[in-house]
Amino acid sequence: MKKFASIKLRLNKSVTKGDKESLLSLFSAVERFKHMDVLTNTDEGATVKVVIVGLGEASLELGNDMEKGQRKTIMTLFWYSERSKPIEMKKNAKAGEIVTINMWK
Repeated sequence: MKKFASIKLRLNKSVTKGDKESLLSLFSAVERFKHMDVLTNTDEGATVKVVIVGLGEASLELGNDMEKGQRKTIMTLFWYSERSKPIEMKKNAKAGEIVTINMWK
């Protein structure tokens, strides 16, 4: 797998192991609009493995073609239906914690 993108974001809410949360519910609008660099060309509809390090992971489809070097946000990478998919939390975390999100193609 090739790394597609990576970013550090602050959790908007506390979560408990077993909770099902989405990228929309985990991060505030300010966090979701932070830019990250696209590291590899990828076609619209391609599946990207989104890993919230230590918390959970999901496979999400890209909303548009992506080119290496573009600056994108969670809001511009994925359609609403993808951003709102539930991700099962693997551990507890508190609001305000900084988590790393790695995306793999």
